Order: sequence, then structure tokens, then C-alpha cells
Amino acid sequence: MNGNPLHHGIALAAGTLLVLPLALAVLNGWTPRGLRGPRPAVRPYAWALLSLYAVMPLNAVPRMIDAPSGVVMACTGLGFGFVVVAATCFLHAERASRRVNPRAES
Repeated sequence: MNGNPLHHGIALAAGTLLVLPLALAVLNGWTPRGLRGPRPAVRPYAWALLSLYAVMPLNAVPRMIDAPSGVVMACTGLGFGFVVVAATCFLHAERASRRVNPRAES
């Protein structure tokens, strides 16, 4: 069930290098070029990315340490909660941007 720990470690390292720095930079005040302008909802995007990042170690670490299947399934279930939090943050960011720019209706 757990697979090769090396593959999970590589995926976790790649996810950490690709997702975590962007989210932390946005939370520290940096705004990506595509989100600049009259869109005040940059921080919810960062929280959504952090929530999605939290799923990565929750799925990888128990498999890497060859945890029992109950622990793996519990961590996977907890990961779904973080996905719901991320979706909520994305919806909050979209609503906030529509309040600022009502012409953004698509």
C-alpha cells in the first residue's frame, strides 16, 4: 500500500520547492504580477496554497515511514479537510475580487 519511500520523498521535496516558497512570499507581502492591481484577495490565495501544501506531507510521510494502513487512511482523510479549506480560501478570494472589480464577471 505504501509504495517506494524514495518516490514519496522526491514528490514531497518537489512540492516543497514549488509550492511552499510562493505561499510564504505572498504571506510576507510579495504580490505576484498577475495578482497586482485592484485585487485585494492575495492572502487567501496564499492560505489556499498552504492548505494544499499541508496535504503533501500528510500523504507522503506516513507512507515513507511505512505506517499501518489505518494511520495512512486517517492522514489521507485529514488531507481532504485541508482541500476543503483550500477551496474555501479560493472562493473567498474570488468573492473579494468581485467586490472590488464588478466587471470581472465571467
